[in-house]
Amino acid sequence: MKLPKIKLIFAIKTPSELDELSHEELLKYTKELQENIEQEKPPKNSSNSSISPSSEISKPKRNQSLRGKSDKSSGGQEGHKGNYLKQTDNPDEIVKVEYGIEECVKCGANLMEEIEKLKEKRQVIDLDLSKIKAQIIEYQSYSKECPLCGYENHDASFPQYVAPYVCYGKTIMATVSYLSTVHFLSYERIVLALKSLYNITLSEGTIDKMIKKTSELTKIEIAKIKEQLETSDVVGIDETGCKINGKKYWNWTFQNNNSTLIVVDKSRGAKVIEDNFENGFVNASVVHDNYSSYSSLIAKDEQLCLAHKLRDLNYAIECDDTQVMKDLKLLLQESMLDHKEELLPTQREILKESYLETFDFLLKAKSILKSQTQKQINSLKKARDKIFTFLLHPNVPPDNNGSERAIRNIKVKQKVSGQFKSEDGAECYANIRSIVDTSRKRGLNEFVVLQNIIEGNRVF
Repeated sequence: MKLPKIKLIFAIKTPSELDELSHEELLKYTKELQENIEQEKPPKNSSNSSISPSSEISKPKRNQSLRGKSDKSSGGQEGHKGNYLKQTDNPDEIVKVEYGIEECVKCGANLMEEIEKLKEKRQVIDLDLSKIKAQIIEYQSYSKECPLCGYENHDASFPQYVAPYVCYGKTIMATVSYLSTVHFLSYERIVLALKSLYNITLSEGTIDKMIKKTSELTKIEIAKIKEQLETSDVVGIDETGCKINGKKYWNWTFQNNNSTLIVVDKSRGAKVIEDNFENGFVNASVVHDNYSSYSSLIAKDEQLCLAHKLRDLNYAIECDDTQVMKDLKLLLQESMLDHKEELLPTQREILKESYLETFDFLLKAKSILKSQTQKQINSLKKARDKIFTFLLHPNVPPDNNGSERAIRNIKVKQKVSGQFKSEDGAECYANIRSIVDTSRKRGLNEFVVLQNIIEGNRVF
């Protein structure tokens, strides 16, 4: 346990000065001394706070996981089916290795007249870039002249991505959007990639127009994702900062196991939730990190992210080393393990009440005024009804890790390609990324989904 230190604003008396104090003055001085004790706090890091691990990149690496030790060995577990390359019965090309042995290696007999037989097959999976080239497709529309009035009736029912005269097709548009959003390439690197791989020359301006067009075409599907989230039974919410032309904006995510919606806004306040989900989440258990923006949330019930709370408890333990903080940490960890059990609804009710009873008992512990232990006890008391919600529902997670994964890619995008240059660019990324992540969760090929959206097909 770290020793306390005295605030500098308090004057420490010398031994001779103390000898001159009366009993009442000595009591008063002792009381003032206690009030001016300031605890020396340990530094915050990713294991005891919400500081990101990337901010510790220059510090010695250590195990930052909150996960406890397991008795399982590392690597694939028993019963896991591994994946490996398999040969096909129908190769696209067969290359016969020329037989070069003329005499028997063992006895020296002549082999020139002997019939060779197949001994071994080896297959190579590769790309033939010479066959990958731009394909020019011409769409022709026709007209018919009315035999009575002579009016020319022109049927111009072209696909929506086919612009007048000449334009780029759905596959190139999907490729550009895919490279930018999924692989975080900058416009300059997309230009180089398309030129090197497919001998297709595009300008950065054309790439920008393609991404904006794809984003515009996603809006019908984005509206469907919103509707599905609004009526779902579980929603996780989180937000992270992003830079747009040097200014700070916020990327929000609303997600569950089936859908992901990412939106960009200048605000980190509750207004963002109200603007996107006017009616709230009346059917859902909403998982969040208890940030102040969620205080007015409309939801069936709420679940506080226990991963965040465990880090806070770690910090309190490092500061105070109190038993109550260790007991609360153990209680939360055990509840997360019990959540994985197959239980009936009535059993889950009893389990939750049991945990709440122990939880309430621990929160009655006395603590030092203004200590981290007291701070965490007060925080947990306020969030009491949001701690064990997950125990009632097998599909509600005890943490908000899914939402954190959903917004982590924005940080990667900015590290690889730099900040967004405009709000439109950030919104385009958010729209397309929402489609990509939702496609993955539903077992769909995200590239094919992008092609279908550009072509005008509905996918969700």
